[in-house]
Amino acid sequence: DLNYNELLEFPGAIRTLGRLLELGFHNNNIKAIPENAFVGNPLLQTIHFYDNPIQFVGQSAFQYLPKLHTLSLNGATDIREFPDLKGTTSLEVLTLTRAGIHLLPRGMCQQLPSLRVLELSHNQIEDLPSFHRCQRLEELGLQHNRIHEIRADTFVQLAALRSIDLSWNYIQFIHPEAFVTLHSLTKLDLTDNQLITLPLDGLGGLTHLKLQGNAALSQPFAKDSFPKMRVLEVPYAYQCCAYGSCSNFFKKSNQWGAEDLSPEEEDPHKRTMELFPGHADNHYDLDADDLQLDLEESKLHPTIQCTPNPGPFKPCDHLFESWIIRLGVWVIILVSVLCNGLVILAVFASPSYLSPVKFIIGSIAGANMLTGIYCSMLALVDALTYGQFAKYGARWETGAGCRVTGFLSVFASEAAIFLLTLAAVQCSISVSCVRGYGKSPSLGRVKAVAFCCLLLSSVAATLPLFSIGEYGASPLCLPYPIPDGKPATLGFTVALVMTNMLCFLTITGTYIRLYCNLLKGEFSAVWDCAMVKHVAWLIFTNCLLYCPVAFLTFSSTLNLFLITPEAIKSVLLVVLPLPACLNPLLYLLFNPHFRDDLRLLRQKGQDKGSYPQSCGVDDMEKSSYDSTQALVSFSDIDHIFETPDSLGVHP
Repeated sequence: DLNYNELLEFPGAIRTLGRLLELGFHNNNIKAIPENAFVGNPLLQTIHFYDNPIQFVGQSAFQYLPKLHTLSLNGATDIREFPDLKGTTSLEVLTLTRAGIHLLPRGMCQQLPSLRVLELSHNQIEDLPSFHRCQRLEELGLQHNRIHEIRADTFVQLAALRSIDLSWNYIQFIHPEAFVTLHSLTKLDLTDNQLITLPLDGLGGLTHLKLQGNAALSQPFAKDSFPKMRVLEVPYAYQCCAYGSCSNFFKKSNQWGAEDLSPEEEDPHKRTMELFPGHADNHYDLDADDLQLDLEESKLHPTIQCTPNPGPFKPCDHLFESWIIRLGVWVIILVSVLCNGLVILAVFASPSYLSPVKFIIGSIAGANMLTGIYCSMLALVDALTYGQFAKYGARWETGAGCRVTGFLSVFASEAAIFLLTLAAVQCSISVSCVRGYGKSPSLGRVKAVAFCCLLLSSVAATLPLFSIGEYGASPLCLPYPIPDGKPATLGFTVALVMTNMLCFLTITGTYIRLYCNLLKGEFSAVWDCAMVKHVAWLIFTNCLLYCPVAFLTFSSTLNLFLITPEAIKSVLLVVLPLPACLNPLLYLLFNPHFRDDLRLLRQKGQDKGSYPQSCGVDDMEKSSYDSTQALVSFSDIDHIFETPDSLGVHP
């Protein structure tokens, strides 16, 4: 036993120990194993070389050791070829990990007919030979390699093979008959590959199956396909719906091994020794999982642990699981589309004067209408998949439709907030310019700034398409945090919410300053006080309704409060798009400009152009003046509001 020393070189005196049975070299600093290293140790049964910075292994180092049954070697990064094990015919456990092996020799199984455990993880193996001559092989570990496909003859006739680990490879194709002859196979790990389909022939005896990380693998798995299944890990929660999984029934655990280690923490040698603790005694013991499974065989209705679990954000039956939510979303759709359409018509189709603030209000209505269209797309998906959402959920999340829907939602919400900020700043600047120069900023400049707002909104909505944030994290296609979501998506969400909060703070500060100046009587004339008041109402409602969204975001980030997934889903479906309904209603019900524009549109339709447009404009201005004077008053002036002509502003 030479373990846990500071050996720098392989001790050549080992060759003189002719009766040596077990040799431990692990946890030293040995960098090379020379040729014919054990030529004088024919009785050697076990060699442990793991946890050494081995860079070189002689091709004949382990030849002609007929009694050797356990060989553990890892970290030999300079090894490019599989070692020649000629004459070492009794080897049962071979662990050769974290090396640079690219290719396995085709005659490997002829040299190792007694091999039961083969651990070749963390290498660079790209192609697999046929293992059909390794008839006693029971466990095969090939995780963290570069394997691209599994052919029909790769595992043919391996009747004793119980466990295969092919995780963290690049497997795109598995032959339909690759597992047909594996009658003893109970564990199969294909985590983090590139599979599109999984052949099910020969997998009826599986008790453990791992498929997470295969984003393109969305096929449903019927319960009859795996009659003995106990632990199933699939890419999408919807694939667990067939097994009766729900968010509150199963607790998250991992029965594959004692712990679910990360790739960096996983020790292949320790993993092998845990599964086969009796290797040193040439004896095979069942691991804890198998003992547990044997105890469960007598159960008439064994349960299946399937992860990830379905829940409110991964529903099995309906996208909108509550009729209250469903009706609320439809009301939002109808109100936002119809009312915002009416606002757009009144603002841009009316022959009246189009002031800069009025133009911004119409643009906000356009953004709010896009929010209604986003909600209608979700409602359409809910209607088309009613009662069977699990069959289409994975394809919806990963498809182009979800990305378009998410883009539309983020673009609409950000555009509305940026344009509202512009409206507040425009009102403040207009009043200041009227006082100082006798005129307000031109409509052309406001249009240019509004275009910049739309450009910024499109940039924010495009970022998740380039993996900065994620639209497909849930079927709602929103980049906002969801329970058990990826931490990587929180950065984008927090940045988005912080930007929006900064906008609302800017809006609030600007309007407080504006109202204080107006109440002090510093301005002798304000033309569009109705619009100033309308923007104030928009600021109040939008700030108020955005608070729950910001609260959920920071609560999820900092784990401040325990909020149920149902509450989060309700906020995202109802509260988040609610401003798209209230904004147009405030304009339609309380803004006198809408009544003026509606009257002018009606006159325009009745007269069919019999009156000159200039007359209509004059009437509008007078009506706007009258209604504004009736609604808004200030304490320091005689409540006289000038027309655009008096301020030097012309359409």
